Amino acid sequence: MTDKIRRAFLAATPAPGDRAALDPEESHHVARVLRLKPGDALEVFDGKGGAWEARIDELSRDLVTVVVGTARAGEVEPALRVVVCQAIVRPEKIEWVLQKGTEIGVAAFRLIASDRVEAPPPSPARLARYGRIMIAACKQSGRRLVPTLVLGPLETPGGGVVAIVLAHAAGVATLGAVLAMPPPAEVWIAVGPEGGFSDGEIDAMTARGWRSASLGPRVLRTETAGAVAAALVLHTWGDLGPPPHTP
Repeated sequence: MTDKIRRAFLAATPAPGDRAALDPEESHHVARVLRLKPGDALEVFDGKGGAWEARIDELSRDLVTVVVGTARAGEVEPALRVVVCQAIVRPEKIEWVLQKGTEIGVAAFRLIASDRVEAPPPSPARLARYGRIMIAACKQSGRRLVPTLVLGPLETPGGGVVAIVLAHAAGVATLGAVLAMPPPAEVWIAVGPEGGFSDGEIDAMTARGWRSASLGPRVLRTETAGAVAAALVLHTWGDLGPPPHTP
């Protein structure tokens, strides 16, 4: 968890000294949920990695303007880029994946089709809601970078990428065994729907350079598996644990 700094999302990247308006949804949150007043301090972030001190200048029900101050120092984003490729499942499950993955430090999400699809592709309105969920998770966790979210097929991993498909089958190496190798520049994690990917899907993915790995003998729900795998990856290769390979 982070400290108690009140935070707001500012879609346009500001400069110190700017007077900037929050969008209606953020204005409502600041005025009606946080109940801040003119003169109160808060932090604004642009979702692209920047954050600034700010102070409320004017406030009404639907419009809050702030005066932007000094840029925040320090790094809060993982150096390791982790992408979760989540099979399309019911919306409430995807919302959980996006919220928890954002809090953990996932850099991007890809929603993918699968043989055991549970739901149709999300509508534009649903994708907009997913974006708001990720922004809210950034505000809660102190992140400054809102993850990207795309809808599309799985890609073939290139150089510097370790691509892992989660599978629950006899003989599959554990994720811990995969993480024993030196850290890469980027990690992709593919998570199937309830019931997992089909054998044919896994065979096709491994033929394209994906590595199959399990999360142990217990079967996790689809919305749990990606968060657990991302946390383990960032603990071993990222900023959630000790430096990699430290005795």
